Amino acid sequence: MKTSLPKVLTIKKVISENFRTKTFVTDKKINARPGQFIMVWLPGKAEKPFSLTNNDPLTFTVMSVGNFSKTLNNQIKAGNKVWFRGPFGKGVFKSAPGKKVLVNGGCGCVPLYYLVKMIKDKKSCRVIVGGKTKKELLFDKRFKKLGLKVIITTDDGSEGLKGFTIDALEKILAKEKISCVYACGPKIMLRKVAEMCDKFKVKYQISLEAIMKCGFGICGSCSCGGKLVCEDGPVFTKWPEK
Repeated sequence: MKTSLPKVLTIKKVISENFRTKTFVTDKKINARPGQFIMVWLPGKAEKPFSLTNNDPLTFTVMSVGNFSKTLNNQIKAGNKVWFRGPFGKGVFKSAPGKKVLVNGGCGCVPLYYLVKMIKDKKSCRVIVGGKTKKELLFDKRFKKLGLKVIITTDDGSEGLKGFTIDALEKILAKEKISCVYACGPKIMLRKVAEMCDKFKVKYQISLEAIMKCGFGICGSCSCGGKLVCEDGPVFTKWPEK
């Protein structure tokens, strides 16, 4: 059951993605769908939610932001153990026919990367990868290896187009017929993606980030517009806030 005691994972490999982000490859596989997440626990430290980068083997990616994520990235090495619960989340990414655009900022690339790996027709997908600077870009090379056309945007213009992911998305939606937009990243970016898609009458699926303490709808800490991100999401097809 989801509420059972955490299960142990042995870290088999640690991949450095950029100056503050690492990917942890474990010794287990998990029955999970793109968009779902797990709760990772370090005894005596804390328990936090992380999106899945892959399910076989179970793989998750961590950006150093707070104390817990910094502890994972600085102290956990290959051979060490961590514990997890999950997968959680009823709202998941679902593949749509036709042309698709994926929009991500920061660690938003993680569930979208997992999604693309599950999509057979990868030529139907384009991905917009955004970051404040060149050194903060994530997974752009991973997406290219999967055969996707990658559009890079940086706030300072140090790589790709100068500007924001939403600017690149608007240019695409204004010229082409897109069946669905998938997005994950900062809340302000996701709100603008939803507004942009509504403007052009394009369907969208967005994965929200929120503070989560339980993962299965008990604590209520992830409430958003009357919805629980952990249970009703984290993927939504309509903006949950009125």
